[in-house]
Amino acid sequence: MTASTNYYSLIASLPHMPRSFDVERVPISKIRLQQRLKMLGDKDECVVEKVQSFLLWDRQQSDRTDEDVASEYERLMHSITNPLVCDIINHRMDIRTITCALRRRRLGLEPPAAVGQYVKHIRAHWQQPDFHLAREHAWISRVRERLEANQPLEVERELLTVTWNRWVKLADGFHFSFETILLYLARWEIVDRWTRLDESVGRKRFDDLLAQTLSSDGDTA
Repeated sequence: MTASTNYYSLIASLPHMPRSFDVERVPISKIRLQQRLKMLGDKDECVVEKVQSFLLWDRQQSDRTDEDVASEYERLMHSITNPLVCDIINHRMDIRTITCALRRRRLGLEPPAAVGQYVKHIRAHWQQPDFHLAREHAWISRVRERLEANQPLEVERELLTVTWNRWVKLADGFHFSFETILLYLARWEIVDRWTRLDESVGRKRFDDLLAQTLSSDGDTA
């Protein structure tokens, strides 16, 4: 028999998530969070593992090629049916693609191959400051300005703010459901990422991103 989840009990056991990610520490440690997630039923646990795996994969810096990113994206899209999980993945991939395009154009390189809904659009509007996407993504101009000013930590803040605000807005529409848990985890990951950053780390991340972009004409992240 497949175990089910008592969403009310699990969610009630989790500390309140702050309205901003700019805090000193995560509301619950990773170890304690994983202990709470043991309350998940088998099916829910499988989905959560995929989400956590993707979020970890997305934040890691490595020598992934376009093919690696596309392969992982396709694998996830074929293995996941939950609409919210697909939204989480697609949103992160869109942010990744647009940001990579901004970096590459700044360095005089060609558009990235990348994945997601904006690849062809970016190629078609490569010379437009915001790729003709300002209406849908007002944050692009702010990130572009931060990149041009060599402010890596502020670039990170802008990107995390975009995603955070999206998850907060979505979370306000769910109460004591599986989606509530997924959005809690997505926000926890952002708080965890931000609390690990400082100016020196931000500078190193920016330098790493530039190095990765220069090392391959087709790098996507």
